Amino acid sequence: MDRQTETDQFSQNDDQLSSALNQKITYLNDLNDSVKNGDDLKIYELMDPNRFATELKGEDSDQPKASFFGLASDLNAQLSHHLSDKLIDYLGATYPFFYYHEYELGKFNVYFGNWWDHRLFGQLDPINVRFDFAEDEYNKLSQSFSLETDNKRVNDDEMRQLAEKNEYLTKLIQDQDKRDQRKEAIRQQLKENEEKSPMPWEAGKVKEERQRLNDEMLELTKTDEQATNGRSTIKQNENEILVLSKEETILSLEKQNIRATFGSFEAFIDNNNHLYTKYLQSLDKESQVSDGE
Repeated sequence: MDRQTETDQFSQNDDQLSSALNQKITYLNDLNDSVKNGDDLKIYELMDPNRFATELKGEDSDQPKASFFGLASDLNAQLSHHLSDKLIDYLGATYPFFYYHEYELGKFNVYFGNWWDHRLFGQLDPINVRFDFAEDEYNKLSQSFSLETDNKRVNDDEMRQLAEKNEYLTKLIQDQDKRDQRKEAIRQQLKENEEKSPMPWEAGKVKEERQRLNDEMLELTKTDEQATNGRSTIKQNENEILVLSKEETILSLEKQNIRATFGSFEAFIDNNNHLYTKYLQSLDKESQVSDGE
């Protein structure tokens, strides 16, 4: 291939390069203008045009649109902070029981409720318009809703077990005098056993009796040790029951708030799954109202 052929083959390179650069410059200018103008709807379109077209416009995803967000992907934190203002205002009305704390630029913790000992429930992702719920906390709430059909609570079994342990330890403590009396009787029996001079054919029986008495004394001593530590264990168990009971109170408050807002846990889940679309629809509606003024 001669030099002329090579030149002809790549003759459009500079024009294509210039066009590609102009597209990227235009994209960044559009993004900058949208930030300055507070046009969050346009920002979401520029960040992810394919999701925007599919979930908001209902367009066919078989024809993907070009995306240039990689040019600004290092500005996620700044964009997240910018987009959070209107999003949190919207969520304040839609999820009135959630509260937010920006612990780092563009990163938000989500708390359930403003009551005492409220739970850290996850994080808010303004870029993707979604909640990233803490798995353990979310599953506990989900389980609490599910158990209601059987008139049960999440911590019922554990609290019952702790209460049964306390009942057992309390009885051990109360029975101390009975054990002391039994130990004294065993000592007397052991003394009598040691004083016996059995015939050879009775020696085995006497030895078995002595072993039985020693075993019983050992068991009583072990029970005494349990009783000695019983009061501190009972206190620990009572504290744990109190913690679990408070957790049930918090879960009850959370469920009340979800029902008051959404009617059911299923409706809450559905709203979470469609939060991106619902929020952008609200931005679109606001934009149309502004354009009509």
